[in-house]
Amino acid sequence: MIVVLWKKWLLQRCSWFPTVSFIPILYLLGWLIVQPLLLLPYEIALHSLSLLGTVLTFILFLVALPSWAKYRWRQGNPFISLGLNRFSSNSAAQIFFKTCFLAACLVCFVLIPLFLSQWVEWRGEFSLATIMNGICLGIGVGVAEELIFRGWLLNELNCFFGFRKSIFFQAIIFSFAHVGALEKANLDFLELCLLFFGLFLLGLVLALRRIIDHGSLIGCIGIHGGLVGSWFLANSVFLDISSEIPTILIGPGNLSPNPIGSLIGILGLSLILVNYWKAFAIAGRPFNGERKASFKDAAP
Repeated sequence: MIVVLWKKWLLQRCSWFPTVSFIPILYLLGWLIVQPLLLLPYEIALHSLSLLGTVLTFILFLVALPSWAKYRWRQGNPFISLGLNRFSSNSAAQIFFKTCFLAACLVCFVLIPLFLSQWVEWRGEFSLATIMNGICLGIGVGVAEELIFRGWLLNELNCFFGFRKSIFFQAIIFSFAHVGALEKANLDFLELCLLFFGLFLLGLVLALRRIIDHGSLIGCIGIHGGLVGSWFLANSVFLDISSEIPTILIGPGNLSPNPIGSLIGILGLSLILVNYWKAFAIAGRPFNGERKASFKDAAP
Protein backbone atom coordinates (compact mmCIF):
# COMPACT_ATOMS: atom_id res chain seq x y z
CA MET A 1 0.00 0.00 0.00
CA ILE A 2 2.76 2.43 0.95
CA VAL A 3 4.67 1.58 -2.24
CA VAL A 4 1.58 2.24 -4.36
CA LEU A 5 0.93 5.63 -2.72
CA TRP A 6 4.61 6.56 -3.03
CA LYS A 7 4.57 5.69 -6.72
CA LYS A 8 1.39 7.69 -7.35
CA TRP A 9 2.90 10.68 -5.55
CA LEU A 10 6.05 10.49 -7.67
CA LEU A 11 4.11 10.22 -10.94
CA GLN A 12 1.29 12.66 -10.20
CA ARG A 13 0.01 15.02 -12.87
CA CYS A 14 1.75 18.02 -11.25
CA SER A 15 5.20 16.63 -12.04
CA TRP A 16 7.17 19.50 -10.49
CA PHE A 17 5.57 19.17 -7.04
CA PRO A 18 7.61 16.13 -5.89
CA THR A 19 10.79 17.94 -6.93
CA VAL A 20 10.20 21.09 -4.89
CA SER A 21 8.65 19.34 -1.89
CA PHE A 22 10.92 16.28 -1.55
CA ILE A 23 13.72 17.82 0.54
CA PRO A 24 11.38 19.94 2.76
CA ILE A 25 9.25 16.86 3.49
CA LEU A 26 12.36 14.87 4.44
CA TYR A 27 13.52 17.68 6.74
CA LEU A 28 10.09 17.76 8.39
CA LEU A 29 10.15 13.99 8.93
CA GLY A 30 13.67 14.14 10.36
CA TRP A 31 12.63 16.96 12.70
CA LEU A 32 9.53 15.06 13.88
CA ILE A 33 11.50 11.87 14.54
CA VAL A 34 13.98 13.59 16.89
CA GLN A 35 11.41 15.64 18.84
CA PRO A 36 10.63 12.84 21.38
CA LEU A 37 14.27 13.11 22.53
CA LEU A 38 13.35 16.41 24.19
CA LEU A 39 11.17 14.46 26.63
CA LEU A 40 14.12 12.48 27.98
CA PRO A 41 15.29 13.37 31.50
CA TYR A 42 18.76 14.52 30.49
CA GLU A 43 19.42 17.76 28.64
CA ILE A 44 20.21 17.70 24.94
CA ALA A 45 21.85 20.66 23.25
CA LEU A 46 19.73 22.13 20.48
CA HIS A 47 22.61 22.03 18.00
CA SER A 48 23.08 18.31 18.72
CA LEU A 49 19.38 17.72 18.15
CA SER A 50 19.55 19.68 14.89
CA LEU A 51 22.57 17.66 13.76
CA LEU A 52 20.79 14.38 14.55
CA GLY A 53 17.74 15.58 12.61
CA THR A 54 19.94 16.41 9.63
CA VAL A 55 21.59 12.97 9.74
CA LEU A 56 18.16 11.27 9.87
CA THR A 57 16.99 13.42 6.96
CA PHE A 58 19.93 12.27 4.87
CA ILE A 59 19.27 8.63 5.79
CA LEU A 60 15.66 9.01 4.63
CA PHE A 61 16.99 10.61 1.44
CA LEU A 62 19.22 7.60 0.78
CA VAL A 63 16.35 5.18 1.43
CA ALA A 64 14.07 7.01 -1.03
CA LEU A 65 16.62 7.41 -3.84
CA PRO A 66 16.45 3.93 -5.45
CA SER A 67 12.66 4.03 -5.94
CA TRP A 68 12.88 7.69 -7.04
CA ALA A 69 15.33 6.72 -9.79
CA LYS A 70 13.19 3.73 -10.78
CA TYR A 71 9.84 5.52 -11.06
CA ARG A 72 10.77 9.13 -11.86
CA TRP A 73 13.75 8.59 -14.12
CA ARG A 74 12.84 5.07 -15.29
CA GLN A 75 16.38 3.87 -14.56
CA GLY A 76 16.88 0.17 -13.91
CA ASN A 77 20.17 0.78 -12.07
CA PRO A 78 19.74 3.70 -9.63
CA PHE A 79 23.42 3.66 -8.69
CA ILE A 80 24.51 4.57 -12.21
CA SER A 81 21.84 7.26 -12.60
CA LEU A 82 22.96 8.81 -9.31
CA GLY A 83 26.61 8.88 -10.34
CA LEU A 84 27.79 5.87 -8.37
CA ASN A 85 29.32 4.25 -11.42
CA ARG A 86 31.50 1.21 -11.16
CA PHE A 87 35.18 1.89 -11.69
CA SER A 88 38.15 -0.31 -11.04
CA SER A 89 39.60 0.45 -7.62
CA ASN A 90 42.74 1.90 -9.22
CA SER A 91 40.78 4.22 -11.55
CA ALA A 92 38.45 5.39 -8.78
CA ALA A 93 41.35 6.08 -6.42
CA GLN A 94 43.26 7.92 -9.14
CA ILE A 95 40.30 10.20 -9.94
CA PHE A 96 39.55 10.82 -6.27
CA PHE A 97 43.09 11.75 -5.21
CA LYS A 98 43.66 13.77 -8.38
CA THR A 99 40.61 15.94 -7.68
CA CYS A 100 41.44 16.19 -3.95
CA PHE A 101 44.87 17.47 -4.93
CA LEU A 102 43.26 20.00 -7.28
CA ALA A 103 41.08 21.24 -4.42
CA ALA A 104 44.09 21.54 -2.10
CA CYS A 105 45.92 23.50 -4.81
CA LEU A 106 42.98 25.90 -5.05
CA VAL A 107 43.14 26.51 -1.30
CA CYS A 108 46.90 27.11 -1.55
CA PHE A 109 46.26 29.46 -4.49
CA VAL A 110 44.17 31.60 -2.16
CA LEU A 111 46.58 31.44 0.79
CA ILE A 112 49.98 31.97 -0.87
CA PRO A 113 49.47 35.72 -1.56
CA LEU A 114 48.31 36.12 2.05
CA PHE A 115 51.50 34.43 3.27
CA LEU A 116 53.51 36.94 1.28
CA SER A 117 51.56 39.76 2.92
CA GLN A 118 52.21 38.28 6.39
CA TRP A 119 48.50 37.95 7.14
CA VAL A 120 48.96 34.21 7.54
CA GLU A 121 51.45 32.45 9.80
CA TRP A 122 52.33 28.80 10.17
CA ARG A 123 51.04 27.29 13.41
CA GLY A 124 51.89 23.66 12.82
CA GLU A 125 50.12 22.41 15.94
CA PHE A 126 48.15 19.37 14.93
CA SER A 127 47.41 15.82 15.93
CA LEU A 128 46.32 12.67 14.19
CA ALA A 129 42.82 13.14 15.64
CA THR A 130 42.39 16.61 14.11
CA ILE A 131 43.69 15.45 10.73
CA MET A 132 41.27 12.52 10.75
CA ASN A 133 38.51 14.91 11.75
CA GLY A 134 39.27 17.09 8.71
CA ILE A 135 39.39 14.08 6.39
CA CYS A 136 36.10 12.67 7.70
CA LEU A 137 34.46 16.11 7.49
CA GLY A 138 35.55 16.55 3.88
CA ILE A 139 34.43 13.09 2.78
CA GLY A 140 31.14 13.32 4.69
CA VAL A 141 30.19 16.73 3.30
CA GLY A 142 31.43 15.80 -0.18
CA VAL A 143 29.42 12.57 -0.39
CA ALA A 144 26.24 14.05 1.10
CA GLU A 145 26.11 17.27 -0.92
CA GLU A 146 27.20 15.71 -4.19
CA LEU A 147 24.52 13.02 -3.94
CA ILE A 148 21.95 15.76 -3.36
CA PHE A 149 23.06 18.41 -5.84
CA ARG A 150 24.98 16.63 -8.63
CA GLY A 151 23.27 13.26 -8.14
CA TRP A 152 19.58 13.81 -7.42
CA LEU A 153 19.01 17.50 -8.31
CA LEU A 154 20.96 17.53 -11.57
CA ASN A 155 19.11 14.46 -12.85
CA GLU A 156 15.76 15.84 -11.72
CA LEU A 157 16.29 19.20 -13.44
CA ASN A 158 17.40 17.39 -16.59
CA CYS A 159 13.92 15.86 -16.81
CA PHE A 160 12.38 19.34 -17.01
CA PHE A 161 14.91 21.52 -18.83
CA GLY A 162 17.43 19.31 -20.58
CA PHE A 163 21.00 18.82 -19.46
CA ARG A 164 22.65 22.05 -20.59
CA LYS A 165 20.14 24.30 -18.82
CA SER A 166 20.08 22.08 -15.75
CA ILE A 167 23.84 22.62 -15.30
CA PHE A 168 23.19 26.32 -14.66
CA PHE A 169 19.99 25.88 -12.66
CA GLN A 170 21.56 23.41 -10.22
CA ALA A 171 24.50 25.79 -9.72
CA ILE A 172 22.09 28.62 -8.87
CA ILE A 173 20.18 26.45 -6.38
CA PHE A 174 23.48 25.23 -4.91
CA SER A 175 24.57 28.85 -4.40
CA PHE A 176 21.30 29.97 -2.78
CA ALA A 177 21.30 26.96 -0.45
CA HIS A 178 24.77 27.77 0.90
CA VAL A 179 24.34 31.56 1.05
CA GLY A 180 21.09 31.07 2.97
CA ALA A 181 22.95 28.99 5.54
CA LEU A 182 25.08 32.06 6.39
CA GLU A 183 22.18 34.32 7.32
CA LYS A 184 23.65 34.87 10.81
CA ALA A 185 27.01 36.02 9.43
CA ASN A 186 25.67 39.55 8.67
CA LEU A 187 27.25 39.75 5.24
CA ASP A 188 26.95 42.99 3.29
CA PHE A 189 25.73 43.11 -0.31
CA LEU A 190 29.19 42.90 -1.91
CA GLU A 191 30.14 39.92 0.26
CA LEU A 192 26.89 38.16 -0.63
CA CYS A 193 27.49 38.77 -4.35
CA LEU A 194 31.08 37.47 -4.19
CA LEU A 195 30.08 34.39 -2.21
CA PHE A 196 27.11 33.66 -4.47
CA PHE A 197 29.22 34.01 -7.61
CA GLY A 198 32.01 31.83 -6.20
CA LEU A 199 29.53 29.10 -5.21
CA PHE A 200 27.87 29.38 -8.61
CA LEU A 201 31.21 28.78 -10.33
CA LEU A 202 31.89 25.85 -8.01
CA GLY A 203 28.49 24.36 -8.90
CA LEU A 204 29.35 24.61 -12.60
CA VAL A 205 32.79 23.07 -12.06
CA LEU A 206 31.32 20.13 -10.16
CA ALA A 207 28.62 19.47 -12.77
CA LEU A 208 31.17 19.49 -15.58
CA ARG A 209 33.44 17.24 -13.55
CA ARG A 210 30.68 14.66 -13.48
CA ILE A 211 30.52 14.74 -17.27
CA ILE A 212 34.28 14.39 -17.57
CA ASP A 213 34.08 11.31 -15.34
CA HIS A 214 31.36 9.76 -17.54
CA GLY A 215 28.59 10.36 -15.02
CA SER A 216 30.49 9.33 -11.90
CA LEU A 217 30.41 11.47 -8.75
CA ILE A 218 33.89 10.36 -7.64
CA GLY A 219 35.63 13.45 -9.01
CA CYS A 220 32.89 15.75 -7.69
CA ILE A 221 33.27 14.26 -4.22
CA GLY A 222 37.05 14.66 -4.49
CA ILE A 223 36.84 18.37 -5.34
CA HIS A 224 34.06 19.22 -2.90
CA GLY A 225 35.41 17.14 -0.05
CA GLY A 226 38.96 18.27 -0.77
CA LEU A 227 37.94 21.93 -0.51
CA VAL A 228 36.06 21.41 2.76
CA GLY A 229 38.74 19.24 4.35
CA SER A 230 41.72 21.32 3.16
CA TRP A 231 40.20 24.59 4.32
CA PHE A 232 39.22 23.12 7.69
CA LEU A 233 42.77 21.91 8.29
CA ALA A 234 44.32 25.16 7.05
CA ASN A 235 42.00 27.46 9.00
CA SER A 236 41.64 25.45 12.21
CA VAL A 237 44.84 23.43 12.52
CA PHE A 238 47.85 24.38 10.43
CA LEU A 239 47.67 28.18 10.14
CA ASP A 240 46.98 31.37 12.07
CA ILE A 241 44.89 33.51 9.74
CA SER A 242 44.56 37.16 10.70
CA SER A 243 41.05 38.53 11.17
CA GLU A 244 42.24 41.79 9.58
CA ILE A 245 42.48 40.27 6.09
CA PRO A 246 40.10 42.09 3.72
CA THR A 247 37.07 39.98 2.88
CA ILE A 248 37.78 40.41 -0.80
CA LEU A 249 41.04 38.43 -0.33
CA ILE A 250 39.99 35.70 2.12
CA GLY A 251 36.27 35.45 1.42
CA PRO A 252 33.16 36.40 3.44
CA GLY A 253 32.07 34.72 6.64
CA ASN A 254 33.68 36.80 9.42
CA LEU A 255 35.40 34.35 11.80
CA SER A 256 34.80 31.44 9.40
CA PRO A 257 35.62 32.90 5.99
CA ASN A 258 34.81 30.98 2.82
CA PRO A 259 37.71 31.27 0.33
CA ILE A 260 35.37 30.42 -2.55
CA GLY A 261 33.98 33.95 -2.21
CA SER A 262 37.36 35.69 -2.46
CA LEU A 263 38.65 37.27 -5.65
CA ILE A 264 41.56 34.83 -5.75
CA GLY A 265 39.23 31.86 -5.21
CA ILE A 266 36.91 33.09 -7.97
CA LEU A 267 39.89 33.47 -10.30
CA GLY A 268 41.08 29.93 -9.53
CA LEU A 269 37.59 28.48 -10.07
CA SER A 270 37.30 30.39 -13.35
CA LEU A 271 40.54 28.85 -14.62
CA ILE A 272 39.32 25.36 -13.70
CA LEU A 273 35.93 26.06 -15.29
CA VAL A 274 37.51 27.11 -18.61
CA ASN A 275 39.56 23.93 -18.67
CA TYR A 276 36.55 21.75 -17.82
CA TRP A 277 34.32 23.52 -20.33
CA LYS A 278 36.77 22.66 -23.08
CA ALA A 279 36.64 19.02 -21.99
CA PHE A 280 32.83 19.21 -21.94
CA ALA A 281 32.78 20.57 -25.50
CA ILE A 282 35.02 17.73 -26.66
CA ALA A 283 32.92 15.12 -24.84
CA GLY A 284 29.83 16.13 -26.82
CA ARG A 285 26.92 14.19 -25.33
CA PRO A 286 26.53 14.39 -21.54
CA PHE A 287 26.31 11.28 -19.41
CA ASN A 288 22.51 11.26 -19.23
CA GLY A 289 21.63 12.54 -22.67
CA GLU A 290 20.36 16.00 -23.58
CA ARG A 291 16.78 14.91 -24.25
CA LYS A 292 14.22 15.96 -21.69
CA ALA A 293 12.53 13.04 -20.00
CA SER A 294 8.77 13.32 -19.60
CA PHE A 295 7.29 12.04 -16.37
CA LYS A 296 3.98 11.60 -18.19
CA ASP A 297 5.53 8.84 -20.25
CA ALA A 298 6.35 6.82 -17.16
CA ALA A 299 4.44 3.70 -16.33
CA PRO A 300 1.53 4.38 -13.97
